Amino acid sequence: MPALAGPPPRREGGTCPAVRRGSLAHQRAPHRKGGYPVGAIKDKGRKLQQIDRVSYEESFLIGDLLTSRITVLAGEPKAGKTLLSAGMVAALVNGEAEFLGLPVHRTVRHVVFGLTDDGAEEELKERLLDTVPDEAVTIFPVEHTGAPGYWAGVLEDLLSIGADLFVLDNVVGSLASGEDIASSVVAQRLIDDLKPISRAGIPVLLITHTAKAGEGATTASAPIGGRAMAGGARGVIALRKSNRHGLRIQTAINRAREDRDLRVTVRRASADSEVPVWEREGTDLRVTKRDEMDWKSGLADRIIREQPEDTTHNGLAKRYAPDLGKSVDHVRKELMKVVTHIEGRWSVHTLRAV
Repeated sequence: MPALAGPPPRREGGTCPAVRRGSLAHQRAPHRKGGYPVGAIKDKGRKLQQIDRVSYEESFLIGDLLTSRITVLAGEPKAGKTLLSAGMVAALVNGEAEFLGLPVHRTVRHVVFGLTDDGAEEELKERLLDTVPDEAVTIFPVEHTGAPGYWAGVLEDLLSIGADLFVLDNVVGSLASGEDIASSVVAQRLIDDLKPISRAGIPVLLITHTAKAGEGATTASAPIGGRAMAGGARGVIALRKSNRHGLRIQTAINRAREDRDLRVTVRRASADSEVPVWEREGTDLRVTKRDEMDWKSGLADRIIREQPEDTTHNGLAKRYAPDLGKSVDHVRKELMKVVTHIEGRWSVHTLRAV
């Protein structure tokens, strides 16, 4: 279904989504003395009581994995990104209770895929064949995105057909002619173009490649476009594949209860099928580093949250040491510094709190 190019929708009290920084309309906005724009707070500012509360369950389609706003799924070529998106979509459309052991918080009735690669439509059909109702998925080619109002037209179409999730596969192929996703300006522009879709209540899943050296990122799991891409989204899923650790799903997501580091496998549903079957493998390292967070603090937070039945540090160490890949004795000694058992509950050690 081709996107309809037309006048972009306007929001009451704000500017048209198609008006971007640097455009003529933006440049002509009234300014106070000193160059500060007039109306930024007056027109869009809201008191705290005017902002609706959004529960944890409403913030995620799949707990700690797929958000209800913009989520970036990044990975190397052939890592299985489209297979992962197909697995998540099948779980959401079929109303399954969980996906990879994570709770599914919302049933999705209609998913729209915007595809850029040659032959991608046929491949996607094979990966969803007989797993979801045919009417639950719409596919359209993403092309000529440099046309004025293109993404505003896509939003208009998504709203008119009742889309519950928009999947863009992939980011690089969706760029206008001459654009380079390694540019933070281009990455931010794309995020800005897609934000009106998520703000309209339609979650967005962006599928992209992880960066190579010099492509706007500093770590192997970072999406191309670096901080501009990841920072503009609600969360990032990194699909990593290595000979040593196998296939892993790692996450960094706002409001997640945990940053996940899942060991997973994917296989075909049968010998003559391309439908992916995703499964958790072994014991996952549930306490992961976030911004170089010390593992001891992370484990302490987990213990406070889970309140295991063990009443001694040695019992805790035996329970959690296998997850951490550390000796029971080492974990026991470190836990004695950060948590204590008082009145039937584990709590943060007083010295740590200070």
